[in-house]
Amino acid sequence: MATCTRIRHMNAWSGLRGLVCPMVTPFNAKGHVDSAITQQLVDFLLSHGVHAIFAGGTTGEGMLLRLEERRALCEMVVEHVAGRAPVIVHTGCITTADTIDLTRHAQAVGATAASIIVPYFYTLDDQSLFTHFVSVAQAVSAYPLFLYTFTSNAKNGISPALLERLRSAAPNIVGIKSSNPDLLEFQQYIEVGGEGFTALCGVDALMLPALALGAHGQVSGNSNAFPEPFRALYDAVTAGDLDQARSKQQLIRRICQVLKDGLHPAYFKAVLTLRGIPAGCVRSPMRELTVGERRELERGIRELDLL
Repeated sequence: MATCTRIRHMNAWSGLRGLVCPMVTPFNAKGHVDSAITQQLVDFLLSHGVHAIFAGGTTGEGMLLRLEERRALCEMVVEHVAGRAPVIVHTGCITTADTIDLTRHAQAVGATAASIIVPYFYTLDDQSLFTHFVSVAQAVSAYPLFLYTFTSNAKNGISPALLERLRSAAPNIVGIKSSNPDLLEFQQYIEVGGEGFTALCGVDALMLPALALGAHGQVSGNSNAFPEPFRALYDAVTAGDLDQARSKQQLIRRICQVLKDGLHPAYFKAVLTLRGIPAGCVRSPMRELTVGERRELERGIRELDLL
């Protein structure tokens, strides 16, 4: 049965394109993951043009969730999306064993693919990272995996040379999400990834140039709050309307300034609350917005005429 499931996953994999939202994780007043608001958020994102959902990532406070919470979040998102869009679940952990455990779970419950952040905190060389990623890939043979590189936060990164080795060693590594601002590195990812490889940009200020270089989509934290301009930019690029794409990128740059480009998820959750989705608090040690920060945020939104 498990083998058949793995084969179905890879046979169904045809790449990923468009706007991917790394959704925030809604919490209730007791600080628990809120299932009802999670469902409401999924519906909001899909109805406002998001092509795919990314659950449990950096914006989703995934590293602050317990393993059982991450499993539960994966299940509720996959179940509620119900095939309407691809669901990528972030399963990366600081240990290989926990990463394998969460990735197997994502595969078992029917997530489209898993995304794996580079192990963080400890300094790791390329051979250590190679062994880690190949171990995970082999544990879920034929299940699509996205590498996730965010060097400023994770301390370790994925070099183009390492990606090339991993692609040769593990065919089910089908893509990468890069939240690094280095466009040359991103272009090299596309080149060494080769045919059938999906490169996703995670830096909203670089969405247009990344798409121009061949990015297949954008993983946009800011699209939690305002998915509309990100979808419009992607549509403009695919339609060849460069003037419209430039206009939307300029708007996105201003949105990033107002939302502090996702300095922490409290900004996104505050905007979602204004849009009728009470996404709740952030998890400690993150803090809530001050009264002054909230006023500044609301003033910036009014100036952009976004609500």
